Amino acid sequence: MKLAAIPMLIIGLCVGCASTGTVTSEQLKYTQWQLSTIDDLALEEQYTASVSFIEALQVNGFAGCNRFFGEGELNESSLSVQKVGMTRKSCGEKTDKFEQQFLKTLKQGATLSMQGQKLVMQGEQKFVFVAK
Repeated sequence: MKLAAIPMLIIGLCVGCASTGTVTSEQLKYTQWQLSTIDDLALEEQYTASVSFIEALQVNGFAGCNRFFGEGELNESSLSVQKVGMTRKSCGEKTDKFEQQFLKTLKQGATLSMQGQKLVMQGEQKFVFVAK
């Protein structure tokens, strides 16, 4: 009987986190996300970005032109990525500007929330990702 209580407790904790919008490192671990909208607007074709979370909140992805990686820190659903490394190529002024804004949001910190199969990253801009 006591063994049956453990899975129920885990499910209760997960449902509790989902209902409050709190995002945990366990929810992010081993997930991949594709950018869907920026500030609730459909993406222009040249704006593609993705982000993946691996062990210990190591973050990597594609920021529109360059691949990036870094160490993520999650503090009360606020994600910041430090020690960001990336490839260095230019893909035109518009794409480069988008990429700088996206990476700035990651470095400065953004509030995360999960809404179904969507990950919302709110900083100066609102980036909505869908699960890959």
